[in-house]
Amino acid sequence: MRRAMQVPAYRRVADQLRQRIAAGEFPAGRRLPSRSELSRQYGVGSNVAAAAVRLLTAEGVVRGRPGQGVYVREQPSAGTMARSWTRERLLGTLAVSGGADEDEGRTVRSTPVSTTEPAGPAIAARLGLDPGQQVVRSLYRLSRNDLPAMLCVSWEPLGITGGTPVTLPGAGPMAGESVVARMGYIGIRVTHSTETVTARACTRDEAAALDLAPGAPVAAIERTYYADRLALETADLVVPGERFRLAYEIPADRTGPTR
Repeated sequence: MRRAMQVPAYRRVADQLRQRIAAGEFPAGRRLPSRSELSRQYGVGSNVAAAAVRLLTAEGVVRGRPGQGVYVREQPSAGTMARSWTRERLLGTLAVSGGADEDEGRTVRSTPVSTTEPAGPAIAARLGLDPGQQVVRSLYRLSRNDLPAMLCVSWEPLGITGGTPVTLPGAGPMAGESVVARMGYIGIRVTHSTETVTARACTRDEAAALDLAPGAPVAAIERTYYADRLALETADLVVPGERFRLAYEIPADRTGPTR
C-alpha cells in the first residue's frame, strides 16, 4: 500500500496563513506576526516559519519592508487599459475600465528623469537614426489609484526637439504633457503609432518600481510615435499583468487618428 506524501511543514503554515489572509484576519496593509510569533503559534521552528513567509512572498501575497516586517499586499482586481487613440492617451493619461475603482480613476505621472546620450544600435534603428546620434532618454512612472500602473523609458531624437521649448518632457511650458501634445506645440502632428507587445516575467528593478512580486508577469510594450514616416519618439513600457489587460481598437478606415 502506497503511503500518501506528507506536506512539508512550511507549506502547511503558508496554507494556514493564506486562509487567514483570505478570511480578512490580516487585511491588506496589515503586518504579519514576526517569525518568532509564527513559530510559537504553529509549533514549528523559526526556519520553517521563515520558509512559509518566503513562499507567500514569492506568490505575491505578502511583501517585506526592510526594517519593518512583512505586510499583506493589496490584491487589486484587473482593469482594462485602452491602448487606442482615446482622449486620455492624447492627454498622456490612462484610460482604464473595470476593477474596483472604475469611477474614481486617477492617473499620476512622475516627473521624468531625462538625460542626453548617444543612441545605441537598437534605439537608433527604431528611430531611423545613425548609431551615436544624440537622443533624450527619459524615465518615468504612471500610477493609477495610488498603485503603479506603468513604467516607461522613452527616447526622442535631439535633432527634432533640440533648441525647442519641449526638449525635455518634464520641463518647459508642456511639462508632463503627452508626446502628441508636446509635438503639436512645436508644429509637428503625430499621425500614428506602432506597438509591439511581449509577455514576460518582470526584472528585479521592475518588480521594485511597480510593487510586484519577483518574477510576476508583465506586458512589455515597444511603442513608437510617427509623423508620417518620421519617428518622433520610441519607448519601452512595462505594465503589471496582475493589474491590467490591454485593449486595442483597430480603425476600419484609412484616415488615421484625429486630434
